This record gives sequence, C-alpha cells and structure tokens, in this order.
Amino acid sequence: MTSTSMVQGTGALSNRWWIVGASLIGMIVGPGTAVIFVTNVFLLPVTAELGWSRGLFSSGLLASAVASPLMTPMFGRLMDQYGIHKIALPASVIYGLALASFSLLNAGNVWQIYIMFFCASGFGACVGPIVYSKAITAWFDKERGLALGIATCGVGLGTFVIPAMAQFFIAEFGWRTGYVAVGITTWALSFFMILFFVREPPGYFERMRAARDNAVAGGPQPLGISVRAAITGTRQFPLLFIIFLIEGTANNGILSGHFVPMLLDRGYTAPQAIGLLGSSGIAAMVARVFVGFCLDYVSGPIFCCIVMFLPVVGVSLLASHAGVPAPFFAAICIGLAIGAEVDMLGFFVSRYFGRRSFGALYGLIFGAFTIGIGVGPAILGFGFDYFHSYDQVLYGYIAALVVATLMFLPLGTYNYPKGVE
Repeated sequence: MTSTSMVQGTGALSNRWWIVGASLIGMIVGPGTAVIFVTNVFLLPVTAELGWSRGLFSSGLLASAVASPLMTPMFGRLMDQYGIHKIALPASVIYGLALASFSLLNAGNVWQIYIMFFCASGFGACVGPIVYSKAITAWFDKERGLALGIATCGVGLGTFVIPAMAQFFIAEFGWRTGYVAVGITTWALSFFMILFFVREPPGYFERMRAARDNAVAGGPQPLGISVRAAITGTRQFPLLFIIFLIEGTANNGILSGHFVPMLLDRGYTAPQAIGLLGSSGIAAMVARVFVGFCLDYVSGPIFCCIVMFLPVVGVSLLASHAGVPAPFFAAICIGLAIGAEVDMLGFFVSRYFGRRSFGALYGLIFGAFTIGIGVGPAILGFGFDYFHSYDQVLYGYIAALVVATLMFLPLGTYNYPKGVE
C-alpha cells in the first residue's frame, strides 16, 4: 500500500476524490445539521403551537446525548467488521423516517420528543461524519487532512442550507410539513451518496484482518491499535474524549438550539437571525478546508490550541450583549471552531490510534462530542427558563472552553504519522 494514493481503480468515477465530494454532500444532512441545528428554526413555532417551554422542547436533545454516544461506537464497530454499505444504507432509511416523524408531535404526549430525538440522532449517527471519515481515512494518507477538511465542509454547508430550507417550508406550509421535507431530504442525499460513492478500498478488509492476526501473534501493528489498547494504554484517548465533550457542549450547544432564539430576544427578525446562523456555516466551511490542509503540514496540537481560542472570543461577544456587528463576529468565531472540530477529530483518531479500529474509536470520542451537543442546548434552555437570560450559562461556557483549548497541548507527537501506514 502506498502512503499517498492507497488503491485507485480505473475510470472517472473510480477516482478516490469522488468519495470526498460525495462525503461533502452526505454531511449536509448529517445529524448535526438535520437534527440539532435545525432545532433553531423549529423551536419557536413548535413551542408556540404546542404550549411547551423552550427548556422542555430543548430537553429532547438530551435523548440525542444518550442515543449518539451509545449508537455511534456501535455503528463504528459494525462498519469495521461488516463494511460501510451493509450498515449505513439501512440506517439512512430509518434516519429519514425518524426525522419525518416529528411532524406527528402533539401537546398531550411530551414523551414523543424523547423517542423521536433518540431515533433520529441514534440512526443519524451512522450516516454522520463517522461513515465518511472512515471511508476517507481508508483511502487517504498523505492528503488525509485536506480530504477530511473538504468533506466536512458539508456540515458547514448544511448549517446554512438545512435551516433555510426548513424555514421556507415552515413559512409556506407549517412546521409539520417542514419536518417531512427535512426527513425526505436527509434520506435521499445520505442514501444515494453512500450507495454510489462511499466505500472501502479494494482489499481493505483483508489487510485489516491480517493486521489483527499479526497483533494477536505479538507482531508489529503498523495499521493501528485495538480499542482496549487505545483506551487503557494512551493518554491521548482521555484527553480527546474530554476536549470534544466540552467543545460539543459549549460551541454546538449555543449554535445548535438557541442562537436564533437568543437573537430574536434581542430584536432581530427571523430572517436576520437565520442569516447570521448561516454565516457560521460558511465560516465552518472555510475553517474545514484551511484546518484540514494545515493539519497535513504543521503540529496539530499547537495549531489546534490556537484555533480553538476563537470560540472563547465568540461566546464572550454574545455574553457582552454588544450590538451590530458583534453577533456576526460571534457566529463567525464559533462557526470557525465548529468547522475545525470534526476535522480535528477524524485526523487525530487516525494519527494517534491508526486505522485498524478507527470506526469504534472515532465513535467513542464522537459520542462524547454528541453528548455535549445534546446537553449543551438543554443547559441553555433550562438556564433561560430559570434566570430568564442566557448570560449565566454563557459565562460558564467561556471558562470551560479555555480549559478544553489548553488540553490540546499535552497530546504530543503522532503515533501514526504520514507514511507509517
């Protein structure tokens, strides 16, 4: 296996960069955008019609905080064992149906929101960044950071496209039709991108089996270490777990459910607030390509420590209640950080632990990230219900983000740098 190109087939559609393009499109409708971020748009119309508080509806995301950490590593392990198509294609169908089922919410059955969020986030976990990062990691070595960066632009693009699409359907047909439209769109894009493009390289499973057999025999492990070895024998696993738990809670917690309502409370119109949310998605796209490219050539821990001070600035701007253009710069700073997060996660997992157990290990750390994504909006929602302001929670998020940023420094040098695999 070469370190640069892995295995390439023949014909235009066999080029490995098609996988990157398809991954970008697939990530537009991942659970981060179609389950979490889109809650910004549905929060006020749903609570107004059903008579629920913001905290109550936001608490449905706590089910996401349970489902994603449970099901992401499970799907990752299953894909390690059985392959992407056998696991991800059925999951994409259930994912779309789960999102469309939100149209059936009614005021008398609050428990529905927890089941719906659990199913949407749980099955969405299989067709989120994990499946695309796994495929790209299998095909790319030298240009892995750049490939991951381009692909994860889909999350940023989705942050702009999916809420805007949902807002259009809500305005024209109501929020119930909006959820049906989101469900159909997510199923179609994820299913067909994976079906036609996202796959492992030829001979991939044979090489992974040989690597596992070699490890059992006590030989070298050039393709990576086991899940147990990573968890119990490295300092990087707990550090990454905590970093992404905090980043998911603070950054995604703000943009995922309450950024638009926060700005509406401050006098912005819905189109203005959604436009500012969209600017965070554009910033995320820029960050993903830039960060992905830089990770291939610079020290990742130091570089990421610098980049991840941006959300500290962004959240501080929101807490300050400064007027125009502070919310715009806050969205840009937090969006840049969110853009960098998924890049960093896939890259660091592959460089510190290798490709042998990538799906399971990525799933475990991404699970911590999704705990934060689910818990963060709920903390903000209940904080608003109690204090009638978001400020107290925002101050706590600023402190937590400073801690997470400094935790990048002890990660150290890569165990599986370019060329080793």
